Amino acid sequence: MIATPAPAAVVLAAGASTRMGRPKALLEHDGRSFVACAVELATRAGCAPIVVVTGAVDLADQGLVARLVHNEQWRQGQLGSLQRGLAALEDPAGVLVLTVDRPHLRVTTVVTLVAAFRTSPQFSWQPAYAGRRGHPVIYPRGLLPALAALPVSADPRELLRAHEALRRTVTVDDPAIHDNLDSPADLERLR
Repeated sequence: MIATPAPAAVVLAAGASTRMGRPKALLEHDGRSFVACAVELATRAGCAPIVVVTGAVDLADQGLVARLVHNEQWRQGQLGSLQRGLAALEDPAGVLVLTVDRPHLRVTTVVTLVAAFRTSPQFSWQPAYAGRRGHPVIYPRGLLPALAALPVSADPRELLRAHEALRRTVTVDDPAIHDNLDSPADLERLR
């Protein structure tokens, strides 16, 4: 039996972080920038290649072991950045989508999610904590064309709901899957 390759990863780091008041990608958690935390999660889970989508902030000086792709249209929202990241990949088995606003995700969460995908790569995978789905999400190869074709105003969750039969969860002990860090108060809580 041929093992399914690990998914590629797209790290969304293009936004201006207006609610935070400064770029989230450059904030620090445990001595690393939020964007470096996301890349490390993808790396430790075995994802390859890893694409970081930039926009409002230049991340070239962050020393990331990832391909940087700039989204000129970053103001249109996360879906456009995700689509820009997808366009930079060549026929991945699936794509793990990470955002920079969860630097405190546990490595075991992402490793468990990737392992579930590798066992059943035809499904989309999400972690669940306390009975609720959260982030990150892995999209399988079969859904990537539909994801890439969505209008930038669409909500990718609608695509997951439309393909509910392909949706799977893996239970994790990680409340961070529900915890977006969007404001200075969220940052204070993290620290």
